[in-house]
Amino acid sequence: MSRSEFGKHDHTLLAMISQYQTLAMISLGKIQNPATGDVERDLDQARIFIDILEMLKSKCRHETPADLLRLMDSAVLDLQLNFLDEQKKGAAKPETAADPQEDAGDAATAADEATQGGAES
Repeated sequence: MSRSEFGKHDHTLLAMISQYQTLAMISLGKIQNPATGDVERDLDQARIFIDILEMLKSKCRHETPADLLRLMDSAVLDLQLNFLDEQKKGAAKPETAADPQEDAGDAATAADEATQGGAES
């Protein structure tokens, strides 16, 4: 199924995925914030956007076209890997999570699930 064959709700979901992916990349400091022109880094905010995309993946797994699921899997995996990269660099401000190692493990586990989930589609 090509993108042109997606239904109205599929196009809306694709736009939402793209928006949250962009917001996460801004929060990771990977791209410039177009509103301010600054490169900002807020790992807590990035984690929220990644968690939202993970939830959407889980909730949309059964009624979403395979091509769209693969795009979603790819977006989440890319963000998780970038999040881990930024965590390794050290936070610009202290992390609020109780155990940063636990967050890294959760992201790695989710990355594994994303690649396995994409293969099932």
